[in-house]
Amino acid sequence: MWDWLYDLPTGMLALYCVGLLVGATWFGTLFIRPFFRLWLRNQPGSNELVSHAYSGFSLLYGLLLGLLSVAAYQNVERIQGYVGQEAANLASVYRTMANYPQPTRGDIQELLRDYTLYVIHKDWPAQRSGRINPGGAKRLTVIERRLSEFEPQTKTQEILHSQALADLRDLREARQSRVLGHWVAIPSVLWYVVLVGALVNILLFWLLDARLHVLLLLGGIVSFFLGVMIFLVIAMDRPTRGEVSVSTDAYQQVFDYVMRWDDV
Repeated sequence: MWDWLYDLPTGMLALYCVGLLVGATWFGTLFIRPFFRLWLRNQPGSNELVSHAYSGFSLLYGLLLGLLSVAAYQNVERIQGYVGQEAANLASVYRTMANYPQPTRGDIQELLRDYTLYVIHKDWPAQRSGRINPGGAKRLTVIERRLSEFEPQTKTQEILHSQALADLRDLREARQSRVLGHWVAIPSVLWYVVLVGALVNILLFWLLDARLHVLLLLGGIVSFFLGVMIFLVIAMDRPTRGEVSVSTDAYQQVFDYVMRWDDV
C-alpha cells in the first residue's frame, strides 16, 4: 500500500507519520472541536461517556496495532531466514566445488562469486526500490548448465556431483523464496482499518471537555505515540523495501570468509 512511502528516508517517513497525526489532532482541536462541543453542551457527564467509549476503543485499537507489529516483525524474520538459507547454500556449493577438478572447479567458483556480487550490488538495491532483476536467476541457470556438463569419472566424484546438484537446487529454491518474499505485506484492508481507527482516536479527543492547552498536550502525546506505532508497522511491512529492510550481510560474509581467499 502506497509504495512511494518506501522511497522516503526512514527519518522522513517517521516525521510524516507523526506530523500528520499530531497536526490533524491539533487542527481539529482548534477549529473543529468547538462545533462538536455544541452538540454535547447540554449533556451532563459527557466526559465520562467519552472516556468510557475511548477506553473500549483504545483497547481494541491497541490490540490491532500490536498484532500488526508482530505480524510485520515475523515477515521480516521469515525473509531473513530465506536470505540466510540462500547464503548457506551458496557457501555449501562453493565449498563443494573445491573438490572438483579443473577447469570445472575454477569456472563454477568464478560464476558463484559473480552471482554473490550481483546479489549484493545489483539485486538488493533493485529490490529496495521495488524492482526484481532477472539477472540472478539467469546466472544460476548458467551455473546449473555448466555443472551438468561435468562427467564423473569415479564413484567418489559421482557422489560428490549428486550432492553438488542437490545443493544447487536448494540454492535456487531459497532464492525463489526470497524473491517471492518481496511481495510479502500486510493486506490493504487492514491498513484501511488502521486509518479509520486513527481517525476515531482523533475524533474522540475532540469530544472531550477540558482546557485547550490540556487537550493540545494530551492529544499531541497520544497522537505522537500512535504515529510512531504506525511508522513502525509501515517500516517493517515490506521486508525488502526501503531503508528498514533485510540486509545483505549474510551474502557479504559468505563472500568475505568463503570466497575472498581466491584471487578475485
